[in-house]
Amino acid sequence: MHNKYKKDGLVAFSCALDDPEKKGIQEKLLKFLKEKKATFGNFLLNETDVDWQKNLKIDGPPAVFIFDRDGKPAKKFDAGTESFTYADVEKVVAELMKKK
Repeated sequence: MHNKYKKDGLVAFSCALDDPEKKGIQEKLLKFLKEKKATFGNFLLNETDVDWQKNLKIDGPPAVFIFDRDGKPAKKFDAGTESFTYADVEKVVAELMKKK
């Protein structure tokens, strides 16, 4: 989706919630991101489960937050509260991309 819409202004990033102290996790995540050709910003959150659940207001990953061009929240998909697909996410993004 990043490659498809970046020319229209889409900014994407990923955030892994794995324990950064876990042996080999950074290498595992890097391998995954390379396989997926994730050429956008990728971060490894350094917070406890309790902290990110409270701060992000999600039950757990995966979760997708979509913001409009003004940086205002447009939609949140949270696997803890609803099931969603890539197509569900892209539908919202495609509609927002039409608004300039």
